[in-house]
Amino acid sequence: MGLLDARTSRRDFLKKTGLAGATVALGGMAAPLLAPTGAMADSNTESVTEILGYAVTAEQLATTFYYTAIGAAANLPQSTNSGNLPYLQAALGAEYFHVQLLTGAGGTSLVGNTPSFYFPPGTFSNDTNFLGVLNALETAFIEAYLAAVYQFTAQGQNGLAQIAGEILGVESEHRVLGRQILTDFTTLKVPNNLVLEQQDGTSVATVAKALIPFLSANQFDGKSTGPYMMPTQSQVASAVGNNGGMNPNAPSMPPDQMPELPFAGILPALLGLGGLGYLVSRRRGKADDGAQ
Repeated sequence: MGLLDARTSRRDFLKKTGLAGATVALGGMAAPLLAPTGAMADSNTESVTEILGYAVTAEQLATTFYYTAIGAAANLPQSTNSGNLPYLQAALGAEYFHVQLLTGAGGTSLVGNTPSFYFPPGTFSNDTNFLGVLNALETAFIEAYLAAVYQFTAQGQNGLAQIAGEILGVESEHRVLGRQILTDFTTLKVPNNLVLEQQDGTSVATVAKALIPFLSANQFDGKSTGPYMMPTQSQVASAVGNNGGMNPNAPSMPPDQMPELPFAGILPALLGLGGLGYLVSRRRGKADDGAQ
């Protein structure tokens, strides 16, 4: 079944992400997710190129989401207070790092290198709406990377499978930290509420179709907010400041000796061809060792 035949309701999406009927409710989010394009199609076996394209696009969306939230701090006092803002800054740095890493691995965005995205109306108007969308998006990202691990492994792409798993782990951190912020001002009691991550089959495109409404205007019950352009590298660096993360797999020093780097130091140190080549070759080497 192609994506244009899919009719996944926003209510189903919220149920999947654990938001429907909980303390976080996004008004006006029950409209069907109608695909505006046929860019993403369901498939039992998806090519590496397709999967990387979906992943780059999702990471661009995530980068835009966190950057816009930091810029809307006046509307999000709980999410951007002095204790929680570093969570969002680190998440922004990580998502942008993922864009660069996946692009370096051969991924090409479905919406170009300077994309714009749309969000449900009111997403950045208050903490409740913002954190609800955060939970929904991160849950979809986690499911997509789970499917990517399966697809890559089935095609013998063990290096890419491991990278997908490493990104999946970071997306899980983002989800639980968003839920932790919720516990500060709602009746939500358990931010780490899962014993296993939710999976939704083995097709990356099937999961990615839930993100299609973010690519076009007025796909959320006929409404949306946006467009919001993906930030540039310099804009991301300015927004992240000294709260960037680190890559424990970088070849420069052992993980237990690596300091947490300000974002400005991440790209030169970790995103060069040497760093990317190390990541891929390291995984290939491990796969070769296991085959012997």
